[in-house]
Amino acid sequence: MTRRPTLVAGTVALLLATSCAGPLDSRADDPHTLVVHSRFTPGTQGADVYADAVRRFERENPGTHIKNVFNGDDIFNTFETARLAHKEADVLLINLYDKSFSWTDLGATPPVNGYLSKWGLDGRVRPEARKAWTDGEGRLRAFPWMGFTWPLLVNTALLERAGVPSPPRTVDQLLGAVRKLRAKGIAPMAIGGNDWSGQKFLMQVMQGYLRPATARRVFAEGGYCAEPEAVKGLGLFAKLRDAGLFAKGAQGLGADQMNADYFEQRAAMMPAISSTIAAVPPKIAERTEVTGLPMPKDGPYRKPTLYNGATSTGIWVTPNGEEKLDLTEKFVRFLYRKDTVQRFIDRSGYVMNLRGQRPSASLPLVGRSVDVSHGTQVSEAVMPDNHIPAAVSAPLNRATSLAFTPGTSARAMCAALDTAYRS
Repeated sequence: MTRRPTLVAGTVALLLATSCAGPLDSRADDPHTLVVHSRFTPGTQGADVYADAVRRFERENPGTHIKNVFNGDDIFNTFETARLAHKEADVLLINLYDKSFSWTDLGATPPVNGYLSKWGLDGRVRPEARKAWTDGEGRLRAFPWMGFTWPLLVNTALLERAGVPSPPRTVDQLLGAVRKLRAKGIAPMAIGGNDWSGQKFLMQVMQGYLRPATARRVFAEGGYCAEPEAVKGLGLFAKLRDAGLFAKGAQGLGADQMNADYFEQRAAMMPAISSTIAAVPPKIAERTEVTGLPMPKDGPYRKPTLYNGATSTGIWVTPNGEEKLDLTEKFVRFLYRKDTVQRFIDRSGYVMNLRGQRPSASLPLVGRSVDVSHGTQVSEAVMPDNHIPAAVSAPLNRATSLAFTPGTSARAMCAALDTAYRS
């Protein structure tokens, strides 16, 4: 699929004008310093494990130094700005999402197929991860590293309190559970209806009547209102919403509030990506079952669905990183090493794209999510992020909030989604 370019000519002058040497000017560092740009800001998920990994790498390689640059959601723009001035970091630790789909095609990051083979690392990568990180021209954008699961978490203790014997596996069972939970004053599902978490859930419910091939096309091109399957799926979402599935005011909530509602047992269910699953308090994890979202009987899926993915974090090499290739190779090899990877699994609960690793003993809920997500009792829905154009992501979040607003019709929802593609 062809993606909309992001480093387009119209933005070059502005980005160059706002670029500065700053912390990203890797050419200002000596050849024994590797500049690494990531989201592992101190205090975030996995940051302590990453900091420990950096210390161990420097101890094992005397005379070398890792210079870390951290960014949150602005990391894509920061990299592009720096790259246009040839002052980007040497290595990026970032997900394949939004603007980064375009970087290899535009020459902002080189493909790493040859390095993966030459450095003897190709046997470490799961085939599905390699496929996910490879573009339509056969170029491996980055070294696959972290993936994710995204199932539905269910607090069985809250279900039992409401007289629901087990997690629902059909739409009728889900609606019945909603009624019983509401009768006990329990919010059936926590969700962030005003951000990415709600957007993904909306798209998952819509796939109740959307065949995978059609979903991929609609996500890529828009045209929701012109696709009867999509409109029917949005009607299902409206039915679940108006039946009381979501926490009150969901259209104004974000992922942080969603997590708090589930972690503090104010809601019985929550769709959760694996990084969130790792943060579930132990007492809540003990009473949590991992499952998929029930689908209608007359849709394309015969089992409850969930998302799986291999694109959470990759190790990207930049043109500046190629100028320090020996040091870049050492760092990539170190991050692929089994003991390094196992520390991320054990202490952060990350789902890794590499073979030969064992599940985390200290975070068993993450291990259960991996087992369930790749098991026979669920089906895998199409992940929207793999197909939605970069420029559409933010407008789609605004359309999502409208969809979570009580009373919004399927036609109003599809019109808002289509508008996002014209923004």
